[in-house]
Amino acid sequence: MLVKVLITIVAILIGLGMLKRRNRGQGQPVSTMPSVHPKVWIPALVAVTLIAAGWGWSRYQSHQTLLQVKVFSPAQNEPQLYLVRQGDMDGRRFVTVNGLKVTLGDQDRVEIQPVD
Repeated sequence: MLVKVLITIVAILIGLGMLKRRNRGQGQPVSTMPSVHPKVWIPALVAVTLIAAGWGWSRYQSHQTLLQVKVFSPAQNEPQLYLVRQGDMDGRRFVTVNGLKVTLGDQDRVEIQPVD
């Protein structure tokens, strides 16, 4: 979401720059918007980029957390144990670290614990 906002802002800035160049050649006034000094917008752009990078890194780290998933099925006496990354869980479906795709049934009971 944040990446889309950043791309939109960059596209607007590029469009304004192109408009400014085109109007400069025609001798018309460029715009009624006050110009922003580069000493203001460059640090702001760097700050927004660093915040977006930090947010992305935090999200990546949380998705890489290993979880132990115990599935208790009424048809089996012993629970099935799976190692799953948090980002690979989606409702009643998940993909194990080994690449096994598991879809849980309505009768299955699940316990999820972080791996230490």
